[in-house]
Amino acid sequence: MAMNKSLPRFEDLPVNKNDPPFSAWGLWKNPELGALNYLTDEVVLKAAKEEIQTGIRVGLNLPLDFIKPSLLGRVGFEHKMINKAPRIVNDDIITFNTQGSAQWDSFRHFAYQAEKKFYNGVTQDDIYAEAETTINGINAWADRGIAGRGVLIDYFSWAQEQGITYDPTKTHPITLKEIKRIINEKRITLRTGDIFLIRTGYVSGYGAMNSEAKEAHKSEHSWPGFAQSEESVKWLWENQFAAVGADNPAFDCVPPVDPKYFLHPILLAGWGTPIGELFDLELLAQTCNQLGRWTFFLSSAPLNYTGGVASPPNILAFF
Repeated sequence: MAMNKSLPRFEDLPVNKNDPPFSAWGLWKNPELGALNYLTDEVVLKAAKEEIQTGIRVGLNLPLDFIKPSLLGRVGFEHKMINKAPRIVNDDIITFNTQGSAQWDSFRHFAYQAEKKFYNGVTQDDIYAEAETTINGINAWADRGIAGRGVLIDYFSWAQEQGITYDPTKTHPITLKEIKRIINEKRITLRTGDIFLIRTGYVSGYGAMNSEAKEAHKSEHSWPGFAQSEESVKWLWENQFAAVGADNPAFDCVPPVDPKYFLHPILLAGWGTPIGELFDLELLAQTCNQLGRWTFFLSSAPLNYTGGVASPPNILAFF
């Protein structure tokens, strides 16, 4: 783990005064990895030794064809079977938007909109300078994958226990105060470099919809997630997670509670912190509850292709 400079205080962001709000450009000696630089061999080894105790494995990969019709106007999943007759052999071809189901967002996905700058000042012109540029692409993560200590905040179950009712497919802000309460009640200890996950209940709610409701939902742009505030951004900065994720389509609450602190540009374009979306956290939550533990070892192998914007996570939790 090698930084160009020591970690600045939140109050001292942006690192360079003329950069976008809260940005920390130039912090890492290996900028392609951003906060994944925290996942050193030593950190991964420690997590594996401590967390893998039972051999239980849980996949967090939502089926590629789970979201139908696709959200946000994206191209939907297609599957074509190919009969290789006269031989008794089958092939198949799948086509899909890499953000149509469970995914990691790379640093070339979402920019600071007003400044039109991605992580470390990269522009659309930089990305499209040639047919296959790799700058800020997800391919940089593929050589070593994403592996480390995962932490689950099962907000959806906790909210039900507290008598908090909400539609998990609609806007519902999950406040930092609630997150901290869950951490305290579950006796969770956070570490620098953790992979921080929140279960909002979105996948459960979406799975319960009928086809008509899904059709109406595809363009609603409304779901539960982490509530935006200066306090929540500061808390995320001070905890220095290697990556964050949720079972909703954004990690953020959408529409945002406070657009000034919308987390997508801050995390991806400002800090180089990967965002996982639409993770299937249902069985993970059940397993954590049964075992009475909310940390585990996570292993993810993003697709290795040139200049990728996003990738299915190919992710497993080990207990």
